[in-house]
Amino acid sequence: MIRGVCFDLDGTLLRDDHMDDVLVRVAAGVAERHGLTAADVDAVHRRAWTEQWDEIGDEWMVGRVPTDVVMAGVWRRALSQFDVDDLDDAAKDAAQLQWRIETAAWTLYPEAVDVLAECRRRGIRTSIITNGPSDLQRAKLDAVELTPHFDAILVSGEVGAQKPDPAIFAAAVSGMGVAGDEAIHIGDNQHADVGGARASGLTAVWIDRRGADLESEPHHIVTDLRGLVELLG
Repeated sequence: MIRGVCFDLDGTLLRDDHMDDVLVRVAAGVAERHGLTAADVDAVHRRAWTEQWDEIGDEWMVGRVPTDVVMAGVWRRALSQFDVDDLDDAAKDAAQLQWRIETAAWTLYPEAVDVLAECRRRGIRTSIITNGPSDLQRAKLDAVELTPHFDAILVSGEVGAQKPDPAIFAAAVSGMGVAGDEAIHIGDNQHADVGGARASGLTAVWIDRRGADLESEPHHIVTDLRGLVELLG
């Protein structure tokens, strides 16, 4: 019997297909401020983000580096490639612009709230397990009014462990008051979500919204959250 469902956040409940457009819009705004070419700013910023992630991504995910510091650091690295005055201030301004554009774009997948309500109707406990810093992930949850829907919310930046670490899954199961073999975890990342759930003794459901190649061994595959309801019996 399924008594608990753990949900991933980004790409599962919260749309993540907007980020490319967000980055393009931010690059255009930054370029306009400094008399640069938007495409150049976009390319350099994406490269800077990859470099920054390689250096401190894991530290950020477990809450050791604040999000504003990370974002400003990425923009400082990017804008240092151009002839920009007052680099530190320019980087902070760019990070603030990105935050405003990104937060305005946060939106749920259309079936998300209905599926969460159906879990409640059936008496199933629910939790969120999300990798990310506390400030960013909590802002997302509050912005789309998801927080009240869950019995437990596990953010890697608060727990100090990130998926696929079994510790964060164990905390979610405990927070729901169910046993691991009574819980499903659904997420879009085959390594973090599917691999982590399986290693933690949960039923692993991969949500494949894009028709990606199968690289793991989920117990079930669904194409949107409505498919989860069919698995609840």
